[in-house]
Amino acid sequence: MTSVRHSPHRFGIGLLLVVYVAAWVCSHGISDTNLDSYGDMLENFAWSQAATWGTGKHPPLIAWVTGLWFSVMPRHDIAYHLLAYVNAAVGLLGVWRMTIALGHRDIALPAVLLLSMALPYSTLAVKFNANTILLSAWPWVVWCWARCIASSPGSQDLRALVLGGVTALALLGKYYSGVLLPGLLVASLLRDDGRAWLTTRGPWIAAIAATALLLPHLKWVLDQNFVSLGYVARQGDGRINVGQLIRFALAPLIYWLIPWIVVAWVFTSTSDGTDSRIKRFLNNLVRAWLPAGARDDLFWLVILPWATTMLIGLSGLVTLSLPWAIPIGFGFPLLWLRNLQRISPAPKTLQAAAVKAGLIWLLLIVLLAPVYAWQQSTTGAENYYRPRLEAARALLAAWEQRYPGTSPGWVGGQWAENAIIPFYADPAIRAVRGFPNQHPATVLPHDNWRHEGGLVLCPLGPLSHPYRSDCETAAVSWLADLRQHEPAIEVTVQKSGVRFRKDIPFRYVGYVYLPARP
Repeated sequence: MTSVRHSPHRFGIGLLLVVYVAAWVCSHGISDTNLDSYGDMLENFAWSQAATWGTGKHPPLIAWVTGLWFSVMPRHDIAYHLLAYVNAAVGLLGVWRMTIALGHRDIALPAVLLLSMALPYSTLAVKFNANTILLSAWPWVVWCWARCIASSPGSQDLRALVLGGVTALALLGKYYSGVLLPGLLVASLLRDDGRAWLTTRGPWIAAIAATALLLPHLKWVLDQNFVSLGYVARQGDGRINVGQLIRFALAPLIYWLIPWIVVAWVFTSTSDGTDSRIKRFLNNLVRAWLPAGARDDLFWLVILPWATTMLIGLSGLVTLSLPWAIPIGFGFPLLWLRNLQRISPAPKTLQAAAVKAGLIWLLLIVLLAPVYAWQQSTTGAENYYRPRLEAARALLAAWEQRYPGTSPGWVGGQWAENAIIPFYADPAIRAVRGFPNQHPATVLPHDNWRHEGGLVLCPLGPLSHPYRSDCETAAVSWLADLRQHEPAIEVTVQKSGVRFRKDIPFRYVGYVYLPARP
């Protein structure tokens, strides 16, 4: 293992990560006018409104991080994009530290820069959700493990405690983090220092620390009748989905295609003829993935998260989803660089070439952002024109005009689009999933809902092609059961300005609940 205490690249990696974050946030500030179309980020914010050890779908880390972030940051799309790329940058920093701890200081910076070009750390990182939060968690788990197996007896206990804590945080991000653990075990068994560590009390300390930190969540799961585990179980029907299995099998090539091509080309020789260089390039594409023998601990550490997931998919327990692959490739560039270095010496300019390629990549991202924005504007892309902020403020203004001096205490209806009201208008308004007295809203109950005004929100979509949904029918029926017959609040709003070449109005309706008067 190699210490990072006096790393000459520490300032360099910090500066590059700042540029990375700034470039991507700037790019999305230019090209995006909304958060993700699926509402994952709005869902995170809605979950963050309740202090909880779980959610209806995932463990609670995503809610904790979102809540903490917006306790100090403005509720704005750009601030959310900043969180998403800070999260990715924390993961890239973890890869840098992990690579050095594994004894590969000379390729740590190139490994990080190559990884930053992969889709999970570039375009996919902008959607902060339970998959992308693992980008920041997994490399630090591996770094903690590497520090444990290299530690002296005097520091083993403390490092094992930290390993247990970071592992627990990864599992609180998503249960899927469990696929990281077989790689750590196999890599430990294949290393002399790893086998020695397994005979100490370190693994037991790590396991006990992780279990202790997970106990509150496990109690919450029991209290909620295994609701989040039920969500996991519903991801499969006992049958093997061959199409999804094939897509996940190809994920390492799909998501990491750009840096894979770059590193294979860098390790060709400029002195070779064109045919020879292309032949070596094609050979490099294959050799980058091969193990250096059966006892190659780095290979198994890097590959087993993907392989373990494939085995789970083959079992039929769950149907694999391609976005699950987002965190699995944190060690791919390290493996490629290590492998290709074994075949031929790394170019003397590898560090400089990696920095140059990384900066050119980021410059292209920023320069292409206006082109992408223009394309969305001229084609009328729905998420580009969806007026979330305008709708939230218009609905709340209409409420206050009708019921002056008061605000609704909660907003239900279509999840997680209903969270636009607390996110963009008033964070004191609690977003509930559906109806506050029905499952799944009761998983994170809003106990005072009967004594507060409420709004059941139904986004109806663009006027030109309204959504088909039972939201309105369900809202009217639910309110009728409560003897609520207030007229609904309806608004039609649209985005406007120089960025929007089309007029695309959207319609929203909010069904009103009023508490009984004393």
